[in-house]
Amino acid sequence: MKVVIYSNSSLGGCYEYAKQIAAEYGRNAEVEWCKALFPKGSAKDCAETEDILLKDRMFRGIWKLFGKIYFLYRSLINPIRAYKYATKNKTDLLIFNDFDQVTSSLWTRRFRNRNFKTAIILHDPDRTAYFHRKSLSESTMQRIMDVMDIAFYHEKLPPLPYYSNIDNRIIFRHIPHGIYPPATPDKEITKIFQNLKNQGITTLSITGNIRAEKNYKIAIDAVAQLPNTVLIIAGRSVTVNENVDTYRQYAQDKGVSERVIFIEKYLNNNELSAVFANSDIILLYYSTAFKSQSGILNSLSPYKPKLIVSDTESGMAQSVKKYGIARLAAPDSVAALVEAIKTYPAENPYTENWQKFADYSSWKNNIAIQISTYNQSVTKNGNA
Repeated sequence: MKVVIYSNSSLGGCYEYAKQIAAEYGRNAEVEWCKALFPKGSAKDCAETEDILLKDRMFRGIWKLFGKIYFLYRSLINPIRAYKYATKNKTDLLIFNDFDQVTSSLWTRRFRNRNFKTAIILHDPDRTAYFHRKSLSESTMQRIMDVMDIAFYHEKLPPLPYYSNIDNRIIFRHIPHGIYPPATPDKEITKIFQNLKNQGITTLSITGNIRAEKNYKIAIDAVAQLPNTVLIIAGRSVTVNENVDTYRQYAQDKGVSERVIFIEKYLNNNELSAVFANSDIILLYYSTAFKSQSGILNSLSPYKPKLIVSDTESGMAQSVKKYGIARLAAPDSVAALVEAIKTYPAENPYTENWQKFADYSSWKNNIAIQISTYNQSVTKNGNA
């Protein structure tokens, strides 16, 4: 079995996920070879790599207009490169770990005639708000699903029209996310937390790429009501529409700028480990608009931290309820978040439950399900 994984980003959770499943595919006895396609110059630490895709971090700062044009260009070219690579190497399965929705009406035409199976991993399955126009979001996502044989998802698949699968052609399958191995905590970021703890200060943290759905403003409002508490926002903007300065100004307007610390950078694994290992409470208090899956829980699992998670219909919240690993709080509410923080016990009551979550989740199990689903698709619909 020959497998190609398409991953068009060089940073973030999807990027790390692609490296893990590529490595696990490479270890599987049923797989002849596996290659993950990444942007040029990335994933040098992954043996199963071909960096043939266009770079994803170009034209930042004053070149935002060029950045938008380039984004459209690479969103069209990269899937076509993946198609050519999969065809040339007589691939059995091409997995879309990322997908280019903005240009899908164009690049999917190439995939209508293919000699391999296609699968998609729906890390963020609710694509309805991708564009401002709901109809455009739905139609572009439908174009992607039209050329898929298999769809994998984590925890929960929302009942959306582009997943209706009227002709019963697509096989939908739930897969565990896998557990990320912990890295050695970064010393400099560890010092930031230690200095705060030495002062008796409670630390709250929000990590990852900056996006409004992570409810930074609500967290800042909560800090304004919680004395002796500091919020650490660790991450950077990855789109031209998000600006960290917006939240800096908001903290200043609320009079808590000295109690909101920004670590404005992409955190490598060691730096992220330092945040996870040293935060008093980690906030996964996402808005109801963000239908998050449970991937971040797998990164957090080795640390067994205190978490506060929005009680929504997201896959993440469902995992929290199933395994009992975090405190749930009513979504999009300053009062609910403040109450959850104030009443969190000093000793984490969910520590033991993390092991149940880890026992279920593994990359080996993830790939075993993917391969069995591919075999089922071949039996059902033929090789392509």
